[in-house]
Amino acid sequence: MAITISAQIVAAYVVTVTSGIILEIPRHVKYYVGFIGAAGYAVYLFSLPYTSKGLAALCGSLVIASLSQVAARIFKTPVTIFYIPSYFPIVPGASVYKIAYYYIQGNTQMAGHNFFESMIISGAIALSVYLVDSFIEIYNHFKQLSL
Repeated sequence: MAITISAQIVAAYVVTVTSGIILEIPRHVKYYVGFIGAAGYAVYLFSLPYTSKGLAALCGSLVIASLSQVAARIFKTPVTIFYIPSYFPIVPGASVYKIAYYYIQGNTQMAGHNFFESMIISGAIALSVYLVDSFIEIYNHFKQLSL
C-alpha cells in the first residue's frame, strides 16, 4: 500500500519536531524546525520522479540549508539547531540498514548498491550545507566591501 505524498510530508514534519524535542532544541523554534524539515522533504519527494535519489536529496537539502540559515538569523539562534533535526527525513537510514542486511545475506551486489546510494545521499547533504554556507559568506564579504 502506497502512502500518499501529503501523508509523507506530514510524517516528515512529525519526525523533525520529534527529533528536535529529543535533541532539546529551544521550545520557541521547534515547530519552525518541523516546517523546514517538511519543506525539504517535500522538495525531495516532488523531484524524486524526475531525478535520481542523490539529486533529489541535493534539491531537498538545499531548501533545508537555505531555510535554516534564514531562520537562524530571524530567531537569533545557531543554525545547527535547525540543520540537525531538519535533515532527519532525508538521511539514508534505510539504505544503511540494507547494507548490513544484504551483506549478512551474502548478496554483496545489493549491499554495494545500497552503500553507493547512501554515500551519494550523504554527500548531497554535506554539499548542500557547504554550498549555502559558502554563498552566504561570499554575499556577506561583498556586502561589507560595498559599505
